[in-house]
Amino acid sequence: MGTKREAQVERALVIAASKKNARPAARKRHVVSRPARHSVIPCGSWPRRMAADLAAGYVGESTIDGFLRRVGKDYPRPRVCEGRRQLWLKDDLDRAIEPTAYPADAAEDL
Repeated sequence: MGTKREAQVERALVIAASKKNARPAARKRHVVSRPARHSVIPCGSWPRRMAADLAAGYVGESTIDGFLRRVGKDYPRPRVCEGRRQLWLKDDLDRAIEPTAYPADAAEDL
Protein backbone atom coordinates (compact mmCIF):
# COMPACT_ATOMS: atom_id res chain seq x y z
CA MET A 1 0.00 0.00 0.00
CA GLY A 2 2.83 2.36 0.80
CA THR A 3 4.41 1.77 -2.55
CA LYS A 4 1.23 2.70 -4.36
CA ARG A 5 1.03 5.95 -2.43
CA GLU A 6 4.70 6.67 -3.10
CA ALA A 7 4.15 6.07 -6.82
CA GLN A 8 1.24 8.56 -6.81
CA VAL A 9 3.30 11.18 -5.03
CA GLU A 10 6.22 10.65 -7.41
CA ARG A 11 3.89 10.94 -10.42
CA ALA A 12 2.41 14.18 -9.02
CA LEU A 13 5.92 15.60 -8.51
CA VAL A 14 6.90 14.71 -12.09
CA ILE A 15 3.76 16.39 -13.45
CA ALA A 16 4.35 19.49 -11.32
CA ALA A 17 7.97 19.71 -12.45
CA SER A 18 7.01 19.35 -16.11
CA LYS A 19 4.43 22.12 -15.74
CA LYS A 20 6.99 24.32 -14.00
CA ASN A 21 9.53 23.86 -16.79
CA ALA A 22 6.99 24.14 -19.58
CA ARG A 23 7.04 27.25 -21.75
CA PRO A 24 4.22 29.65 -21.07
CA ALA A 25 1.50 29.72 -23.66
CA ALA A 26 2.06 32.23 -26.41
CA ARG A 27 0.31 35.47 -25.60
CA LYS A 28 -1.83 37.26 -28.08
CA ARG A 29 -0.13 40.21 -29.63
CA HIS A 30 -1.74 43.43 -28.56
CA VAL A 31 -2.19 45.76 -31.49
CA VAL A 32 -2.36 49.42 -30.66
CA SER A 33 -4.71 51.24 -32.96
CA ARG A 34 -5.46 54.87 -33.37
CA PRO A 35 -8.53 56.18 -31.60
CA ALA A 36 -11.53 56.69 -33.86
CA ARG A 37 -11.78 60.18 -35.25
CA HIS A 38 -15.34 61.40 -35.03
CA SER A 39 -16.74 63.69 -37.66
CA VAL A 40 -17.81 67.12 -36.55
CA ILE A 41 -20.88 68.86 -37.93
CA PRO A 42 -20.58 72.62 -37.53
CA CYS A 43 -23.22 74.14 -35.31
CA GLY A 44 -26.26 75.27 -37.27
CA SER A 45 -25.63 73.11 -40.34
CA TRP A 46 -26.78 69.69 -41.51
CA PRO A 47 -24.90 67.33 -43.83
CA ARG A 48 -26.34 66.66 -47.28
CA ARG A 49 -26.48 62.89 -46.63
CA MET A 50 -27.60 61.65 -43.21
CA ALA A 51 -27.69 58.32 -41.43
CA ALA A 52 -30.89 57.33 -39.61
CA ASP A 53 -29.90 58.96 -36.31
CA LEU A 54 -29.24 62.36 -37.88
CA ALA A 55 -32.22 62.12 -40.23
CA ALA A 56 -34.54 61.38 -37.30
CA GLY A 57 -33.25 64.44 -35.46
CA TYR A 58 -33.52 66.57 -38.60
CA VAL A 59 -37.21 65.82 -39.13
CA GLY A 60 -37.98 66.21 -35.43
CA GLU A 61 -38.62 62.58 -34.47
CA SER A 62 -37.89 61.85 -30.83
CA THR A 63 -36.54 58.34 -31.55
CA ILE A 64 -34.75 56.65 -34.40
CA ASP A 65 -37.23 53.76 -34.25
CA GLY A 66 -40.12 56.19 -34.64
CA PHE A 67 -38.45 57.66 -37.71
CA LEU A 68 -37.76 54.22 -39.23
CA ARG A 69 -41.39 53.14 -38.68
CA ARG A 70 -42.58 56.13 -40.72
CA VAL A 71 -40.06 55.66 -43.56
CA GLY A 72 -41.94 54.81 -46.74
CA LYS A 73 -45.14 56.45 -45.42
CA ASP A 74 -44.34 59.95 -44.18
CA TYR A 75 -40.62 60.03 -44.89
CA PRO A 76 -38.76 58.96 -48.02
CA ARG A 77 -36.80 55.76 -48.31
CA PRO A 78 -33.02 56.16 -48.04
CA ARG A 79 -31.36 57.25 -51.27
CA VAL A 80 -28.14 55.31 -50.55
CA CYS A 81 -28.60 51.63 -49.65
CA GLU A 82 -25.32 49.74 -49.49
CA GLY A 83 -25.77 46.76 -47.20
CA ARG A 84 -26.38 48.06 -43.71
CA ARG A 85 -25.40 51.58 -44.72
CA GLN A 86 -28.48 53.69 -45.40
CA LEU A 87 -28.36 57.42 -46.06
CA TRP A 88 -31.14 59.95 -46.57
CA LEU A 89 -30.67 63.11 -48.62
CA LYS A 90 -31.43 66.41 -46.90
CA ASP A 91 -33.43 67.59 -49.95
CA ASP A 92 -35.69 64.50 -49.80
CA LEU A 93 -36.31 65.04 -46.09
CA ASP A 94 -37.02 68.74 -46.70
CA ARG A 95 -39.73 67.83 -49.23
CA ALA A 96 -41.25 65.35 -46.78
CA ILE A 97 -41.53 67.84 -43.92
CA GLU A 98 -42.48 70.84 -46.06
CA PRO A 99 -45.94 72.05 -45.17
CA THR A 100 -48.41 71.20 -47.96
CA ALA A 101 -50.96 73.84 -46.94
CA TYR A 102 -48.78 76.55 -48.49
CA PRO A 103 -48.04 76.95 -52.19
CA ALA A 104 -44.64 75.73 -53.39
CA ASP A 105 -43.42 79.29 -53.92
CA ALA A 106 -45.23 82.20 -52.28
CA ALA A 107 -43.36 84.66 -54.51
CA GLU A 108 -45.18 83.32 -57.58
CA ASP A 109 -48.50 84.51 -56.17
CA LEU A 110 -47.29 88.11 -55.94
